Amino acid sequence: MSTGTLFFVLREGSTREEQWSWEEIENLCRSGDLTRRARIFLPEENRWAELGETRLAAIAAGSKPAAAAPEDDAASEAQKKLEAEYQAALEQAEAAPDDLEARLDAGVIAAQLGNREEAKNHFQFVLHRYPYHARAAQEVKRRFSKVELRTFRYLDRPAPIWEDLGELATMPLARGPMYVIVPAAVIAGLSFVRFGGILASALVFLWMFQVMEYTARGANKPPEWDRSFADPWRKLVRPALLMAVVALQLGVIVFAAAKGVMLIEGVKDITLWRYIAGSPIFVVAASIVLALYLPAAFVSIGGFAGPPTKTLDPRRIVKMIIRMEHEYIYTVVIVAVIGIATAIVCGITGMVPVFGNLARGAVLAYATPAVGLVLGRLLGRVGHVIA
Repeated sequence: MSTGTLFFVLREGSTREEQWSWEEIENLCRSGDLTRRARIFLPEENRWAELGETRLAAIAAGSKPAAAAPEDDAASEAQKKLEAEYQAALEQAEAAPDDLEARLDAGVIAAQLGNREEAKNHFQFVLHRYPYHARAAQEVKRRFSKVELRTFRYLDRPAPIWEDLGELATMPLARGPMYVIVPAAVIAGLSFVRFGGILASALVFLWMFQVMEYTARGANKPPEWDRSFADPWRKLVRPALLMAVVALQLGVIVFAAAKGVMLIEGVKDITLWRYIAGSPIFVVAASIVLALYLPAAFVSIGGFAGPPTKTLDPRRIVKMIIRMEHEYIYTVVIVAVIGIATAIVCGITGMVPVFGNLARGAVLAYATPAVGLVLGRLLGRVGHVIA
């Protein structure tokens, strides 16, 4: 046993954790300050155990009885204080279901009180709401045994997508070629219909959302086709409406900026749309805004169940991007690479009648679930910063 390692200890009747070296714990056992019923966290076994269950049992058994009255009074006061803190954490969690920190605090205190089942329910609530929550995973692994860990869902985070690019390439075909062939045919068919491009774009974004939400929970393949119809409001209608709001937000920003520049320059003999399309500066600026804002908006829609006004509040989304840090930057880069590659292929094949439409449908059918997986990994790994 390493003498430099510090171990967490709970005295008998106490709820306050202390840290001691192994040698110090032995001395406390000999002096009677620690009894056989005191508990110690064993990192090698990843569990709490009574001293009477460890090789300290013989030392603790021969210890002198300590003066218990003052310690019992202190333990009783500590117990009451901890119970009050637990009640306050429960009230906060019930009043604000999105406050995951309050729910985690309740889980930690419940574990300290010995209410392991309640603690497990609190931690699982957080993990279910935001899979792979870093702090929840840390607390669970610290307080539960290896056997108990198997009963938790969404405990371990998936690897960053940039460490698994091979899976990114094969994932769209994970459920077989028909999973790509059918949507490719639908997208290609809509390209021959008036306003079909708008409908195809809506379907692509909804499909991307389904893949993102599904893979955020650790899946390595796209969702089944009928999954969306099990909860159409949450999986289809709500995201479709929110995505329309996102498009409106971006449109207002771009068109307002273009109109302002036109007024400053005194441009009057050209439409607003033609001015934007003919300006490389606006095209590049709009592309940058789309690349930076859209992934965060998607993740917010998929990972936050709050009111729409808060879900798509630009100030909140910007704060969310800052908290995601490098994870978000890497995600944006990968999505941008996929988008550029898709645009190049569509641009080259689009010059060929009919075949160009088919090729565009195939490329979009392949790229859409791939982008969904990239966003799903982002949501799965850092979804806990969304609230």
